[in-house]
Parts: sequence; C-alpha cells; structure tokens
Amino acid sequence: MKKIITCICFLSLSVSAQKISVSETNEKFSTGSQNAVTTTIMEAKLGDVINEWKKVLKDFKHEKVKEDNNEVFGDNILIKDWGTNTVDFYTKFEENKKDKTIKMSTAVDLGGMYMKGGEHSDKVKFVEKITKEFAIKMTKEPIEERLKDAEKEVAKLEDKLKDLEKDNKNLHDDIKNYNEKIVKAEKDLITKEAEVKKKEGEVNVQKKVVSASSDAVSEQAKSSKKILDKLEDQLKDLQKDAKDLKNEIEDYKEKIKKAEKDIKSNEEDQKKKKEEIETSKKNRDEVKKKLDSIN
Repeated sequence: MKKIITCICFLSLSVSAQKISVSETNEKFSTGSQNAVTTTIMEAKLGDVINEWKKVLKDFKHEKVKEDNNEVFGDNILIKDWGTNTVDFYTKFEENKKDKTIKMSTAVDLGGMYMKGGEHSDKVKFVEKITKEFAIKMTKEPIEERLKDAEKEVAKLEDKLKDLEKDNKNLHDDIKNYNEKIVKAEKDLITKEAEVKKKEGEVNVQKKVVSASSDAVSEQAKSSKKILDKLEDQLKDLQKDAKDLKNEIEDYKEKIKKAEKDIKSNEEDQKKKKEEIETSKKNRDEVKKKLDSIN
C-alpha cells in the first residue's frame, strides 16, 4: 500500500507538467550545429522512442533509415507535400533518466541548406506537426499501459472483496445452520433421555425378574437373563445415542464460536480491502488525469 500511495504523490505533482510543446532551437548533430525542431517526450523508454521514430521515417519513401549513437538518420526522404526533391532527416535523442524525459531534436537538410523558420515556414510547421503528434503518442503509450494496470488492480481488489463478502455470508449461513441443528439435536436429546429413563426402568424390572428366577429351573433362568442382556444392550445403545447427541451439540457450539471469530476477522479484512480499493482507485484516477492532460 505504501508503494501505491507514493505513486499517487508523484503523479499528483507531475500531472500539470504534461503539455507537449515544440520549438525551434539550435542543436549539435553529427553534421555540426543546426537549426532544429525540438520537443520533450515524457515517461517513455529511449529504445522504444528511437525504434518508433525510425518507423515514422520509413513510412515515407526513403533510401535508408539508420541509427547511430542515439541519432536517427533518414536518407533521401521524400515528402510529397514538399515536391519531388528528397531531404535528409537528422533526429537526435537525449535521455534524462532522473526526470524521465527524452529531448528530441530534428534537423532537416533540404539540399545545401537546413530547414529554418521564416525561410521555410511551411516545412517547419510540417515537422513541428509530426514531431508533436509523435511526442504525444510516445508520452501517452506508457501511461496508457499504466492506466490498464491500475484498472486491473482495482478490478482484482474488487473481486477479492466480493470473495470476502461471499465468505462472510457463508459463515452467517453456517451459524444459522448450526443453530438449527442444535435445536433439533436438543429436541432429539430430550426424547432420547426419556427413552433411556424408560429403558433403565425396564432393565431394573428385568433384574428383579432374573433375581426372582435364580432358584427356578435352568431354562427359565436363562430366558430371564437373556431378556435382561438384551435390555441392557438396548440401554447402552440409547445411552450412546444420547452421549453422541450431547457431543454433537457441543461440536456445533464450537463451530459457531469459530465461525463468529472468522466473521470478525473477515470483516476486518473487508475493511482493509475497501481501503486498498479506495487507494487503488485514487491511483487509477491520477493516472487517467495525467493521461488526459497530455496534449
């Protein structure tokens, strides 16, 4: 989260500085100091900018386009609006890594003289136009990617919040279900304990029968003992059922305690996630604001 907040602060400070402008300057090229059209590209990577500018020059009819030491040379470029004479483009790129900017300067050799405002105003305007369009495009592209990432981050966090909300509902449903089962188990326990009590009475009666038949013939005594054993087995089963119901009730109560604890933790997680979403949305909105400010 700290990383996101830091990013927001940086963007907030730099949003107002996205106006792309072009101007005529005098710059040093491989051919010496020449009049040039200069602009500043922000946010982009030097390699990407150079490769894209080469593509721009190659869109015109040309003899060759090459790059050396961050200077792109377009040899015998034909610009139809300028007539049938070819020209040479020299574009130098200077990167300022600290400011994340790239200075772009373009000089055009018209054949014996370099393009210059006043004397070649139409040509200067044309180069200024394609330079500005290119600078805007190259500045926007990485910010557009950042915006996509920011939107994905918001969506991902919102999905996680939905999962937490779903988990919270499930926990509440579990508690309701456990309480219903406790009510049923307690009702069954009352019935079962009544059956145990009844069966204990039957066992006690049969014990007296067995005791009374101890002096009786062997077959009668065996029959009475057999009935007692059966009743005692039935009593044990009933007692076990009653014990199982008690354990079941305690187990459901423990599950309810755990679910209540999980709900509390879940609600804390939801609160944190909502804060993360708000922070992420602010970051996304700042990126969008920055993107919209580029012109």
